Amino acid sequence: MFIVTAKLSGRKLLCGAAALAAVLLGVHVAAQMAGEVSALGTAAGSAMGAIADSTAEVSTKVTNNEERVAYLAACGWTVDPDSCVMQEVVIPSDFDEVYQRYVQMQARQGFDLEKYRGKRVKLATYTVQNVQDGVELEANLLIRKNRVIAGDITSLTEGGTAYGLMDTEAANGAGSAEN
Repeated sequence: MFIVTAKLSGRKLLCGAAALAAVLLGVHVAAQMAGEVSALGTAAGSAMGAIADSTAEVSTKVTNNEERVAYLAACGWTVDPDSCVMQEVVIPSDFDEVYQRYVQMQARQGFDLEKYRGKRVKLATYTVQNVQDGVELEANLLIRKNRVIAGDITSLTEGGTAYGLMDTEAANGAGSAEN
């Protein structure tokens, strides 16, 4: 009997599940168009390989500006590397209603801010470049011990509305999305 264990962060698991769903949806559409249902088995094997590749590429370890920019690029954002502003901030010990919504958004992305209550972290803020005309966005990463522990895309156009790091369409639409 063999027992295999793997340690996956919630973020990697979510990313892998999204990649699998996208690949399987694409295979289903292709199979429908071609009338080839047997292609599903072969594509499912390929999908598992794609998930392994995609989760291996996105690491939350960021020790320098280049790695932070690469992390944001893996999330779908092009940022100006020279626009980085680093600050030290403290995660509140008590979460008010607004911060609780932020914590919930981070949890949906696989980040657990609850365990960082009262802790000092670094906040890296970048100007997002791949946006629609008239939309101003900034990317924020909360970092502790060279690991991304949370992140968001904030719309300056919408007065500070925050989106998850993977919400590229919602944030770029600025005006039609909800937090």
